[in-house]
Amino acid sequence: MSNACRRVMFVVLAMVLTLALGLAPRPAAAQTEIVLMTWGGAFHDAFQAVKADIEKAADVKLTFVTQTGAAGGLSRLEAQKANPQVDLWTSIVSTADAGLKSGVVEPLPVAQIPNLKSVPDYLVTPAGTAIWSSLRGIFYRADKVPFEIKTWEDLWDARLKGLVSTSFILDKGNFLIMASLISGGSERDIDKGFERVKALKPNLALFYKTDSESIKFLQAGEAGVAGWGILPNVYKLLGPGSQYRFVVPAKPQFMAPIPISLVKGRPNRAAALRVIDAILAPAVQEKLVENLGSVPANRTAKAPAKIRDFVPPLDNVYKVDWGYVNTHFAEWESRWNREIQTR
Repeated sequence: MSNACRRVMFVVLAMVLTLALGLAPRPAAAQTEIVLMTWGGAFHDAFQAVKADIEKAADVKLTFVTQTGAAGGLSRLEAQKANPQVDLWTSIVSTADAGLKSGVVEPLPVAQIPNLKSVPDYLVTPAGTAIWSSLRGIFYRADKVPFEIKTWEDLWDARLKGLVSTSFILDKGNFLIMASLISGGSERDIDKGFERVKALKPNLALFYKTDSESIKFLQAGEAGVAGWGILPNVYKLLGPGSQYRFVVPAKPQFMAPIPISLVKGRPNRAAALRVIDAILAPAVQEKLVENLGSVPANRTAKAPAKIRDFVPPLDNVYKVDWGYVNTHFAEWESRWNREIQTR
């Protein structure tokens, strides 16, 4: 018998023995799918950039669904409460707290997320842990604005007549709170904010409700200034030769921790917790914030060098009383629509 025949017989015999002993290779078990609800645009792009890293670290298949805003995401979770379709949800602090109170979010099991040891305590709440913090400020086009904007008060400059856009919905009334603060008030003295924004009406051109709208109005030339700018939305438009500018006024400063929350009632809880831990790993954190122009939640990760060009020392960050805001927000929104947006 030739050597070739012997080799063929040996391979066939090995296969028979493998089958007989039950040692045949079995199909790999399907990876658990984890559904993460977040915003579209820059936020979705940033998560796509780290998707493979998260899937490898957590041994999951990661799927994204988009929300128009944190409030819209909460409404979706509440509508799905009896049969939730989402495992993890990114939002803002006030909305995450509301989700915890309404029972669509479960208290975060801190001890089951190892990387939380590197996240400052003030960024972790029962409703979730921050995965980054993003700066708020003023975004504008230098080719449309006749001077360099430096302060919140500059929005009221008569040279900006008909050029300013802003939002009441984004960040749940923070633009109104800012207006109250620069007038000697606060969220607990919101009348001062309404009076200040009324005085801004000659400059107001448009109102936006979503992150993407805030940018589209400027790109289309329908407005020259986004009076409430969210840095991740505009980060990729900044740089040498760009007409776009982002300024973080020295006082008051606003920074929004972006929490990720564990949705209640899903069967993949353990895998979802692994995803949170993977997102908080230093390498993933640095890749995320490099895409977003934000500050990482993990204190061992580094912020992107690019934001150092225009971010002043963050020593005047205002802490919003979200409990008070949540209680009064519906009333404020009705008043805003009646007194500010009505022409």
